[in-house]
Amino acid sequence: MQLVVTQSSHQVDDKGRVNIGRKYFPLFEHGGFVTRAFHNNSLVFYPSKVWEQMIAELLQNETLDQNREDVMFYLSAGSETKLDGQNRLSIPQDLRLRMGIEKEVTLVALGTKLEIWDSEKWQERDNSLTGEVISERLAAIRRENQALKELEK
Repeated sequence: MQLVVTQSSHQVDDKGRVNIGRKYFPLFEHGGFVTRAFHNNSLVFYPSKVWEQMIAELLQNETLDQNREDVMFYLSAGSETKLDGQNRLSIPQDLRLRMGIEKEVTLVALGTKLEIWDSEKWQERDNSLTGEVISERLAAIRRENQALKELEK
C-alpha cells in the first residue's frame, strides 16, 4: 500500500459526503473503516487491510482484558465505507454529530490512515502547535523509542 502524506480542506454536502482528491485514492483502493480517533478530536479512516490487522491484533487472545474491551467498544462506533462513483466519502451522521462536522473538513493523511477533522477544530489544533511544542514531543518520542530498544536487548 502506498503511503500518503498530505492535508487539504473539503466542503461537506447536505448528505455528509466529501469529495476526495486523487492524492487520497491509494488509501481508498479497497474501502475501509471510519471511526473516532483515539484522541477524540477527529474521525479516522483506516484502509481495509490496516483495519483488519488492527482488529486481529486486538483479538489475539481469546479473553480480552478491560483495556482491550474499552478499545474495541471505542472503535466499534464506526462503520465500513468506500468511495461512491463520484469519489465521495460518506461520513455517517452519528459520527459527524459527535465530532461537530457540519460544513467543512480538513483531511490529514499520514502513512496508512486519514484523519477527518472539522476544519475549525483543525485550525485551533494547528495554531496551538508551536515549534517548541513539536520539538518537545519529538524528543519524548525519541526517548520512548530508545527505552523500548533497551528493553528489547
